[in-house]
Amino acid sequence: MGQSRDAKRTAVAHSIFNISGALIFIWFVKPYAALIQMISPSGAEIDVISRQIANAHTVFNITMTLIWIGLLGVMVKIVTKLIPDGAETQLDLAKPRYLDKNVLNQPAAALRLVAQEVLNCSRMVQDMLTRVRGAVLPGDAQTLSEIRDHGDALNSLHIEIDEYLAELFFSGVLTEQQATQTARLMYVLSDIERMGDLSVEMADALLERGDKKHTYSQEALVELTQSLTSIEKMYSNALTALSAGDTVALDELLRHKDQVLDLDIEMRKSHMQRVNKGLCDKKMSVPFMRILHCIDRMGNSCVNLTEVALNEMNFSYFMGADTK
Repeated sequence: MGQSRDAKRTAVAHSIFNISGALIFIWFVKPYAALIQMISPSGAEIDVISRQIANAHTVFNITMTLIWIGLLGVMVKIVTKLIPDGAETQLDLAKPRYLDKNVLNQPAAALRLVAQEVLNCSRMVQDMLTRVRGAVLPGDAQTLSEIRDHGDALNSLHIEIDEYLAELFFSGVLTEQQATQTARLMYVLSDIERMGDLSVEMADALLERGDKKHTYSQEALVELTQSLTSIEKMYSNALTALSAGDTVALDELLRHKDQVLDLDIEMRKSHMQRVNKGLCDKKMSVPFMRILHCIDRMGNSCVNLTEVALNEMNFSYFMGADTK
């Protein structure tokens, strides 16, 4: 219910495993019952029935496992045929993967689904950052345009999550601790969406050279790539802290932020020097500065995410059973 493609495939595989086993064992009920009685303790039926049931399940699962081990390739083909791969369209990306309004009256389950959806958004942003960095040097206009689509999908998901949480709060089923953690989760989502919006803004600024009339120097593009690589690392560390509770030291992250800031200052100076020497088009100064401003704000968002993790908010709270 509300799970990813891989989770659905796992469920289908379990169903095939059990249905095929039932179709095989149904022809051997009497001898199978005799076998179970033979390997189970003797005594009054009421005393041994639970052991017989356990043994019946064990023998069934071991037998079917031995059968399917040699047929794993067949299982994979069946499952992928029933639930095929497919390229995700913008509509697919904008559609929540996990949210399910049928569990709104079960706060622990509902919050788990919200956390999974927020993690889905965080992975979308990670992909957007990778795409932006990869598109800088070649000037890949198609990839940069796709980032816009991803940004629209991310904004739609944010709205869906906000509406879901509004219904959850309105239902009045959240405990005080759940409400506090959920408020922090909403804060995390805001910074994740901000990272996505900044990725789109950078893509737009990079697209301004698409007509080839105005270009950045190769040196400027290399420096941009270096800055974006640092931001990717910062964002990845922040997500690790939030996802697993494996908190990255804030002072370490701040050092990364300072490095990005120092590189930002050097890039601004280098750009103006290149413009003065005629090596870089002066008409690209405004979009170039926009990109640097976006990178600086991304660094701030990464620090914000890590600070939330340091304040004892991580996704393991929502994923575990202890969300009371």
